[in-house]
Amino acid sequence: MGRQVDNFLHAFSSNSKYFLSQPFLWKVSIAASNTLKTAVDTACDKAGEKWRALTLPEDYTSADGSILVAQEVSIPGEQTSFGEFGQENRGGFLPGYGVTQREGFLSRGLTINFFETKTDIEHTFFRPWLIAIAIDGLINDKLKADNIMVEQYDNRMRRRKGFIFDDVFPTFCEPYTLNYSDAPFTVKTVTFGCKNYRPLEV
Repeated sequence: MGRQVDNFLHAFSSNSKYFLSQPFLWKVSIAASNTLKTAVDTACDKAGEKWRALTLPEDYTSADGSILVAQEVSIPGEQTSFGEFGQENRGGFLPGYGVTQREGFLSRGLTINFFETKTDIEHTFFRPWLIAIAIDGLINDKLKADNIMVEQYDNRMRRRKGFIFDDVFPTFCEPYTLNYSDAPFTVKTVTFGCKNYRPLEV
């Protein structure tokens, strides 16, 4: 038994597949094109709010090393609903049960806490995008981004883990308070709906 414990502890400290995740930032990549920006501009223009949409995600990345990063990413959960089935007056017998439905994609949202930078991505990209969806609806397929990719790296710049989310659109921009406090960074929280997601190969 002692030998097994020693072997496990040795693997835990030397084998990379057992290494614990470190609190590094998440790099966020959004596959959005000028087609999406045009669709957002057009929809917001109907409500007299075309001024809102000023940027695309690519404007937050540059050759000087600027990247779009998040403090926290909440991966969607998975839930299946069950119901009881059977006849009345079954005496002491338990009813049968079966699956009624799988949890809908809107209940399995992707939530990202973006760090605020000089360029306000939440007000100049995500809110206009959400307003455009409210005006045009998801019938306008151009209002969905192809995907959002989130990646976490170790201190040697090797990707530790990552996920890609397909057919993404925002569903909620969380309100926030700006005040004078000891909080070092402002974080903007945005929730997205997606068709499906999958882990990236490491």
